[in-house]
Amino acid sequence: MFKENRPFQRELRFTKAYQQHMSSDKAIREYECLKEQIPQSYRTLNNKEKDMFAGRIEDALIGFYPIFAGSDELDKTAYCINEHKCQTLLANMQAEGIYEEAYLNEIRDMISFWQEENTVTKTRRRLTPELEQALTGDNYNTEIGACYPLYRIAGIHLDAKKLFRYGLNGLMELLDQKIIDKPESEPLYRAMIGTLELLQEVCQLYVDEMDVLISECQSEERTQELLLMKQSLMNIRVQRPQTLHEAIQLLTIYMLSNGTREIGRLDDYLCEFYVNDLKNGTITREFAVRMVVDFFGIIEEEFTRDTRAIIGGFGRENEQAADEFALVVLDALEARPYNYQPQVSLRYYKAMDQRLYDRSLDILAKGRTFPILYNDDVNIKSVMNAMEVSQDMAEQYAFFGCGEYMLACKSIGTPNALINLAKVLELTLNNGIDPLTGKKIGLETGEMTDDMTFDDIMTRYQTQVDYFADAAGSFKELVYDVCSEESSFLLASILYDDCIHRGKAIFDGGIEHLGGTVETYGNITVSDSLCAIKQVVFDQKKFTMTHLLNMLKADFVGYEAEQKALLEAQKFGNDYDEADDLAVRAHEGICHAVKRQKERTRLDSLLVVVINNSMNVGMGNATGATPDGRKAHVYLSNANGAYNCCDKEGITALMKSMTKLDTSIHAGANQNFKFSTDLFRERAKIKMLLGGFFALGGQQTNISVVNQKDLEDALIHPENHENLIVRVGGYTARFVQLDAKTQQEILARTAY
Repeated sequence: MFKENRPFQRELRFTKAYQQHMSSDKAIREYECLKEQIPQSYRTLNNKEKDMFAGRIEDALIGFYPIFAGSDELDKTAYCINEHKCQTLLANMQAEGIYEEAYLNEIRDMISFWQEENTVTKTRRRLTPELEQALTGDNYNTEIGACYPLYRIAGIHLDAKKLFRYGLNGLMELLDQKIIDKPESEPLYRAMIGTLELLQEVCQLYVDEMDVLISECQSEERTQELLLMKQSLMNIRVQRPQTLHEAIQLLTIYMLSNGTREIGRLDDYLCEFYVNDLKNGTITREFAVRMVVDFFGIIEEEFTRDTRAIIGGFGRENEQAADEFALVVLDALEARPYNYQPQVSLRYYKAMDQRLYDRSLDILAKGRTFPILYNDDVNIKSVMNAMEVSQDMAEQYAFFGCGEYMLACKSIGTPNALINLAKVLELTLNNGIDPLTGKKIGLETGEMTDDMTFDDIMTRYQTQVDYFADAAGSFKELVYDVCSEESSFLLASILYDDCIHRGKAIFDGGIEHLGGTVETYGNITVSDSLCAIKQVVFDQKKFTMTHLLNMLKADFVGYEAEQKALLEAQKFGNDYDEADDLAVRAHEGICHAVKRQKERTRLDSLLVVVINNSMNVGMGNATGATPDGRKAHVYLSNANGAYNCCDKEGITALMKSMTKLDTSIHAGANQNFKFSTDLFRERAKIKMLLGGFFALGGQQTNISVVNQKDLEDALIHPENHENLIVRVGGYTARFVQLDAKTQQEILARTAY
């Protein structure tokens, strides 16, 4: 109904629209392309017997997206091509022998065009020789380096309140008025209006589908549900939403059309609809739970990673109503026990409604990993300092992906670079040369000698850190510059402060706070390595730096006694002063190096995120042996937690170490805690532990409640543990579906 059957029809029309408008205003060109993409990307209901909301997307192989996450390609942004899938589909069409050669040639020409014209390729072409050296190739999964570029505009949190306040028609009326007020921005406003009309077209397509389904339906109950869906779609085409169902339906269509993955603070922007519907008697609480369950199902089906749904916290307009709807969200979360999207997250604060906190702990106790807990009592002040914004703005902090912070509706926080800090240390010890490849990818800071001081090593390491931080900052700015030149991100700009008022798109000066983040990995591997060097080489003088370098190159083979001494040096996570002091020193070194990019770029902020997906495993595979005693190609430390099984003094010591790291100089960090099922059942003890952690300054927790024996058995009998859910770092996954190295890394984490 929505999509033509002949392969590449949508992509060919998209390409022709682009080519015909290459000299047009970029906003007009984007609209003309979206006109060929959005309506044709929608497909029919997934489950015609149960779905409560319309809206399913089939991504184009060539299209316009803020983040284009193909299953077999790395992230891309703006004008994108999934070249591998295009070539595979073309080869299959050739093999079938049913398509005329002229049509196949048209497809070949289209693929060739986009190989050069896509936004990622244009960005890569703009790299200076200096950036070419500092940045490894685009594939961080296979290439060895210290700093990797990422091409995406992630973490878009739309202003749902604005969407609901105006509705589609109201937004178009606002834009019509703006054309009169700011005629110089007319192309942008006209393109925005046209794009909103496309969403109205999508609504009508689904209204037509509802008519067909209603005519075929044999169940009176289901007929009423289909009639509700039809009425909501008809209403949101022409007016602002009046009910909870209409609000969720409008948000679904808008999010999917824009490619937005983040739900944001849904208790804040949906609670009034919920309360009013209950008051009017049009829904029951149980029906509201069912609607949220179905909405979450769409999100998980359409976006396989990143998505955050946030409840709780300061800064909500109607806290009491929001808390009531937050409880509905938690019920919906429990009703979906084996799902891992969206990542429901609770913004905790000491004076909050304890029903939310207790309910959250109940759900975590069942091994769900959600909700993730964030500490508003710490985070709001930290965001104020890190991003240099007011308290009112900081109260609207949100997080996305693996836990990066941004300001909802006011900032972008995309990570467009990641740094392997363990590799940076490796380069420091080898004068900028990567010992695994023999290539020079870092700065020449000098050969290591036996007459050096420990401070000399620290200075050289920080010099390398500064070098890669500068590269990350320059690349971040370049991504935004190219995106600004290429596109307007129309749907995002409509619902971002203050693009409409200023008559400018997000990256043209429309956004209030142009931010960004840099992912870092191996942070604690570095600080433990520095501590081992200081204690074993300089304080205890058990061997020289030359000897250390030789054993690292040998991966400790033949140097087992020396490796043991390094392993026995103090490790972060035990409340040991020297190990923790060096962790603080290294932490502040990378955070300030990245934060200083504000002074040399047009960014309002650039901040480190100490997060983790499974990249500590991938980065570890690309890193040689390290001075902490870790062997080559073994996983690195995870986020800012202790290295696996190195936290030997208990969980309170671990928490004390973690809270020594300043949270006010970065944009988020992950703290992973693996609790045994038995311990987590002791609610008073758990609340005391978490309360103490938050009181000390802990900002966040990723909690996995698992039986260690279940994890071990799952390696042998995976078929018996299909629903064993674990927190990897920045995301949740089924344990048996993870790769073997990530499974081993999770298994090796200390279980309390």
